[in-house]
Amino acid sequence: MAVKNILIIFITSLLFTACVPKQDDVKEVFQTNSATIIKKDYKDIQKHLISLKKKLDLRNPKDFSKKYEKRIYTLLNEMDGSFVLKYRNQVLTKYKDYLQIAFSKDEVVNRNDYLILGIYYLIHDTYNLNDSHKLGAFEYDEEKLKKMHANLQILRWKIKHDKDLNGNYLFLTWQNNWQVELQKIFKEEEIIDYSKIKDLKFIKENKETIFSSSNFSFEVLLTQMIDDVENSLQALGEEPKELTVKTLFLFL
Repeated sequence: MAVKNILIIFITSLLFTACVPKQDDVKEVFQTNSATIIKKDYKDIQKHLISLKKKLDLRNPKDFSKKYEKRIYTLLNEMDGSFVLKYRNQVLTKYKDYLQIAFSKDEVVNRNDYLILGIYYLIHDTYNLNDSHKLGAFEYDEEKLKKMHANLQILRWKIKHDKDLNGNYLFLTWQNNWQVELQKIFKEEEIIDYSKIKDLKFIKENKETIFSSSNFSFEVLLTQMIDDVENSLQALGEEPKELTVKTLFLFL
């Protein structure tokens, strides 16, 4: 009888031991699930970047290359290749170089393309897209994700506010057309006659009114990209930090 009880206890303990997952197995499942979440995040960022290019080129039709348009769209859709531009006979390979030119106050031909490629290579570098066989979240660099999170917040601000040496916005995004027209008058006249607003082209042709809402869709796209990076950080167990206005200006 005692032998039988011992046998039952042994078999029961063996079954329970087999059912309890090992710590390494639990960790592997967690890492794999997190990696799946992160992969979805950069896929979503990819979609937002394609939308950003379409909207940016539509709003700033003179600031992108028709010659390279198809090639850049192929790059953005595949997210696994490289395409480089030159600036002053220098080949650009780093995202910082592209973004520096995109926000240069000097005259820049095809400024949109430098911005889009800068963001593309920022994504590519941060999510290490050269390695397509990631099995776990541990293969992603937390520090790079934190840096991208901060960079996108800075980009959102700069796209909205930055101007060139002549006081023109580098990128037209949120502004109504009548506001852009009025800005040109501000630069040309010392005393502004506000009665001229009714004679502005887009007001006069009833295409816009002074009550027309600003276009915040660009800001929304950048915010969605920021949210995706936040999600990636949270998947790694990190708490993303929102830049304060004071911190933002320190970065700028």
